[in-house]
Amino acid sequence: MRLATQLGGDRSEVWEATAAAVQVLFWHDRFAEAADLAEQIIAKDGPLGGELCDQDVPFTTVFLAAELHAGQPAGPRLLAAVDHLPEGSVLADELSWLAGELTERPVEELLPSHFAWGGPSTPLDEAAEQLAARDHGSLDDRGTYALWQALTKANDFERAHRIIEATGEAPDRYAPCLWMAGWYATKGDLVSGEGMLLAARDRWWPYMKWDAIPDDPVLQPVLRLAVTDRVREQYLTRPIGPEAVEKKA
Repeated sequence: MRLATQLGGDRSEVWEATAAAVQVLFWHDRFAEAADLAEQIIAKDGPLGGELCDQDVPFTTVFLAAELHAGQPAGPRLLAAVDHLPEGSVLADELSWLAGELTERPVEELLPSHFAWGGPSTPLDEAAEQLAARDHGSLDDRGTYALWQALTKANDFERAHRIIEATGEAPDRYAPCLWMAGWYATKGDLVSGEGMLLAARDRWWPYMKWDAIPDDPVLQPVLRLAVTDRVREQYLTRPIGPEAVEKKA
């Protein structure tokens, strides 16, 4: 936090520290503070151009999170932030797009890792059906990955749940674990939802070098149902991503 709020120094280090601090603040349910921090860095450094203006996450989610979880309207803050950024920059375009989408779609749909939890499934394509018909243990890594992608896209929870029951294993990637966690939470099975979030943690990889911690579990209201004290403790205090790999080596 000290680096994120400093006035001088290397500004690339400051915005990177701000991005990491925003994500950590999300996990402490300090959404209003996270939005204020992002607003300050965009107002100060946005007019200068540079690397900040080429970013999206978490600066494209922080104002949405503050609206959803802290009751602070996102629309005006998104547009105010755009005014501090060079026209046509990545961040300006993303924030402008979100401001428009807010008038048409619920906030949670615009936040990362939103799935149609509780909704209907759609049929698998022929290739995915062939993978699903096989014994799951006979699939190689590529086949397993393809099957879980297909099940997630089709929103086919029942078949996915049967695979987990049969194998005793969570999906092999981060996104399907979040999808399953949300489904379990929707069905009131918070123990299984917690288990999927813990499995997701082990499968997460940073988006960029400053990406300190995945924030999807505390941004999506459905996933928050399964964010227990144990989940918070493991995400916040234990090595994750590259750091965890280095610890194991």
